[in-house]
Amino acid sequence: MELLCSELQLPQLPDGGLLQLCSHLMGLTPALSLSNASVLARSLFLDRIRSLPSSASRLLRVALVSFCVKYTYAICRAVLCPLLQDPRVGPAQTELLCSLIKDESLESDMQVQILGQVLELAWREETFLVLQTLLERQITEQQSLDLAVALEPNATFLKKALQAALRHVTH
Repeated sequence: MELLCSELQLPQLPDGGLLQLCSHLMGLTPALSLSNASVLARSLFLDRIRSLPSSASRLLRVALVSFCVKYTYAICRAVLCPLLQDPRVGPAQTELLCSLIKDESLESDMQVQILGQVLELAWREETFLVLQTLLERQITEQQSLDLAVALEPNATFLKKALQAALRHVTH
């Protein structure tokens, strides 16, 4: 799959072509395996999102959401988690991650996985914004308790703001 993506120059597709390809992939039966979908997601989205100088185009957002609807776990594994771990992620990438979460494209188990990834990271403003967006998505009572326990030993300057956001969500 990696060779195919490279030969077809998928990472260089313009956003319109990306959306068209994702639309075709949604009708593909049987669905791609997790490993093939992950390779394809990485090829289509990861570097494109990493290199965003400003807000993502509408076409890129729609393509990402449409791919995410069918291949949620692949997007989380191959794109979202690596982006969350990348210290070079800036406002454009954070905005796109937050809009994806707000769009309700991610299933709740993927939101929990992203939450786990966020809690393991060195906290920065970008991380906080993604976490706040996840909290706004009505995390369950058990998830809220898990988050409260995870926040307790964290000595970051964002701790008080996160605890306030958690209180707001749970009340």
